[in-house]
Amino acid sequence: MKIVSCFSDLKELEPLAGAGADEFYTAIAALPAFSVGFLPGRDLAPAIKTAHALGKKIALAVNAIHFPATLKQLAAAEKRIRGLDRLGMDAFIFSNPYLLGLFSGRRKLPGAKLHLSSVQPVFNSLSAAFFSRFGVSRLILPNQLSPYEARKILAFCRARGIETEIFDYRFFGCAYINGRCQLHRPDHYTLKSAILEGSLCRINAPAGGLVKLRTLDLPARARELPRLVKRLEARFTCGGSPRLSNAAAFFDFFSSGVRYLKYGTRHDPSGVKVKKVAELRRMLDLAEKLSAELPRAEARRAFVAELSGWNGGGF
Repeated sequence: MKIVSCFSDLKELEPLAGAGADEFYTAIAALPAFSVGFLPGRDLAPAIKTAHALGKKIALAVNAIHFPATLKQLAAAEKRIRGLDRLGMDAFIFSNPYLLGLFSGRRKLPGAKLHLSSVQPVFNSLSAAFFSRFGVSRLILPNQLSPYEARKILAFCRARGIETEIFDYRFFGCAYINGRCQLHRPDHYTLKSAILEGSLCRINAPAGGLVKLRTLDLPARARELPRLVKRLEARFTCGGSPRLSNAAAFFDFFSSGVRYLKYGTRHDPSGVKVKKVAELRRMLDLAEKLSAELPRAEARRAFVAELSGWNGGGF
């Protein structure tokens, strides 16, 4: 399994490679990308050169699902992407079907590959089959899926030679994120509370002090209220492990043949990025070691036991 690391500063590339990153990806403000944390556009060409000098591949996220644009703006975006392909960009991460169609078939990019973003969530093998028609070489799984739920998607991708990728479960903040989530955009809510970095999905609020619900529409379901409050608090404060994402789920994806593990919190400080990638490398080394020494079921139990007492480098 290889590590794909985000970056948003040229100076991060070499330390991230040293920490264990096998590939890089970033985004620029000039092209529609989901979430925050952008590399200055002027640094993109040097980033391609630096990544290749390190023997690493580099991808650009152009993965906003919504891309309102005039014909002139669409033409400018296409020109920019084709220019980056000529500069050596290894892949583009898309979610918008229009953009996928623009760079597939007869008009495909000569050099760069197409990756399907997790923010265009593929929840079943039929969706995977639909997007495979665009010639995507890699499918990034939405982190709402458990390994069991993803099994038919993984089988389809293996049969078609499509690579698969998952997000790291410890260092990716939201268990439910996809391209239709608008909680990161302040114009979609009116909550009057201290908000970390202006994002509802990362509210700066203490546990137990955010969600105040007094009743449900159905009195007979009132006993569900404490669990509902707990789920909402965890959702909005990014507290605790996501429902489907834990050490056991990671090991199942690992042993199923998923080839890429992504760390994607682009707005993390540079030093934090490096430490997190080093932690991912340690985790993968452990999974590989146990898998080589023990039968799968025993390796899985040993991995979960080890990770249960692992603080993830203090994050």
